Amino acid sequence: MMIYNVIVFITLLFGVIYASLLFMFAYGILKHRRDAFKSGFEKFSVIVAARNEEAHIAELIERLAVQNYPRDSYEIIIVNDDSSDSTMDIINKYSHIENLKALNSKEYILEGIIGKKKALQIGIEQSSYEMLVFTDADCLPEADWLLEINRHIDEETDFVCGYSPLMMKQNGIISGLKNLERASIFAVGSGSFGLKTAITCTARNMVYRKSNWEKVGRFSKIGHIASGDDDLMLLLQRKEIRKYNFMFSQSSIVPAIEDKDLKAQMHQETRRGSKFKYYPLYLKFICLMTFIFYLGLLASFCLVIADFYYLPVFIGFLLIKLIPEFVLLTVFLSKVKRLKYLVMMPLAELIYIPYFVFFGLKGTFGGYKWKN
Repeated sequence: MMIYNVIVFITLLFGVIYASLLFMFAYGILKHRRDAFKSGFEKFSVIVAARNEEAHIAELIERLAVQNYPRDSYEIIIVNDDSSDSTMDIINKYSHIENLKALNSKEYILEGIIGKKKALQIGIEQSSYEMLVFTDADCLPEADWLLEINRHIDEETDFVCGYSPLMMKQNGIISGLKNLERASIFAVGSGSFGLKTAITCTARNMVYRKSNWEKVGRFSKIGHIASGDDDLMLLLQRKEIRKYNFMFSQSSIVPAIEDKDLKAQMHQETRRGSKFKYYPLYLKFICLMTFIFYLGLLASFCLVIADFYYLPVFIGFLLIKLIPEFVLLTVFLSKVKRLKYLVMMPLAELIYIPYFVFFGLKGTFGGYKWKN
């Protein structure tokens, strides 16, 4: 019984901290204010690394080429990232676009930098402007995307991010579950931006200053890691960032096409989980605390199956988890006008804890593959 009491106490303690953090992130989202239109236009370097993206790269280039933004105020830099398909040939077909630069990573040698970061570093080094804008080759930015980014930048803004939902061939249960899970990550990210203690972001819709990238040593500190060109770079830049901003408007949203097979998705989730070992101590504590809280919740559920005497404890832990998660997701999804994803929450709650535990362990102790 003493061991049981200790487990209950630890689970309760971490659960209260977990709930408090989520309420804080919800408050952080509400702190964001819509910026006023600016009279001038920032100059942007839009950088995309494309590996084996023959199915997507043409539409992305076409969307970037017709942005409702002055042509002399942005450039498009597409870097072919060692593709083995026709990606480079497709990129070359758009050589008539005056503000497009087509680069091939095979023509450059960078020591100590692997994967996507090599292509990104090549693109950044060849860029002309201070403000670097990033998206992925399988993304579909709206025509006013750069205008919205421009609205969210002033002389002190150093890092901007926006929402990027998934587009799947069939909008069914799987699509809803994956988008709800992604929305939870964006909710935490946008909330942390509002609290001025940013902890995560995504490269599908991201902006930062070239000067800050250079101050932190470019990708030299994380170049050996296949993943993390977004959140790990954000963490490196934290001391240099004066002001964060997050975009919630509809025209700032950048959908991403999700057409990976199951094996590729498994590798992707494992890769995401693998970054835990590279997080700073405070973020490792948050992840570990969440992991232990989830384990305690699973253990209490198992006890209920054995004896209904433990039901009140399980219900208490479950409420500590559900209420702040519902509040955080409601606040975020209402801001991006995607409240429909909340209908998936009951099903998501059944599978997310084992999902989180499995990929957390697999990412930390297992291996993964970064594209073909």
